[in-house]
Amino acid sequence: MAIKMIKKTGKPNHATTLIEEAYRKIKQMIFEQKLVPGQRLVNKDLGDMLNMSRTPIINALNRLVQDGFVGFESFRGFYVRPIDLQEVWDAFGVREALEVYAVEQAIKLADFNDLKLLEEKLREHAHYVPHYYTRKKFFLDSLFHLELAAMSKNGVLKFLLKRNFEHIYLRARLDNYAPQRMAAAADEHQRLVERMKKKDIIGSIEIIRNHVQKARDHVIRCLSDQEGDEIQASQL
Repeated sequence: MAIKMIKKTGKPNHATTLIEEAYRKIKQMIFEQKLVPGQRLVNKDLGDMLNMSRTPIINALNRLVQDGFVGFESFRGFYVRPIDLQEVWDAFGVREALEVYAVEQAIKLADFNDLKLLEEKLREHAHYVPHYYTRKKFFLDSLFHLELAAMSKNGVLKFLLKRNFEHIYLRARLDNYAPQRMAAAADEHQRLVERMKKKDIIGSIEIIRNHVQKARDHVIRCLSDQEGDEIQASQL
């Protein structure tokens, strides 16, 4: 049986464009913590903030529910979905597997220009040293790792790693992140690049595994401390 291929023509319509814009802007507000984990999302308030009608807002929120950034409950409505400890553990397990594969493929496939780009991301991350963790620091860290994924020449891998970073960094609060971790992470990045330039696959994999596991332990410790603080505050 012959399968008919239907060719899409034309540009996205106005409604689709508005939904995409609402989706992007709400997601950005979550990233900037203008909307915080657990916060209820009221359609009218979001519509006023974004100067949009109810329809694109609702569609954007439903899309964010499907992506896991927003939750929905019958009597509560939409809310920014917090990340829990089990989800962090699972997300970092997936990240470790992706990055181990990315490093191996990058060493095999990357050229001189690829390594130059990676070193640029390395310097950008290392040279920005705020007094406490900021969204910009997380963003620069993710750019280094996404450049590493790009060097693997695997677009699916890069997409999955980007989504993984979004779930961890968009939905986690920064209150308890230890600034000492910044210098340690930068040093681990540096050692990784040095091993990769020497085409040392085994050494590079060992460094990236250790790096991801330390990041996981740091995030879990921070979230555990945060939960403990919230429980203590509720008992006062």
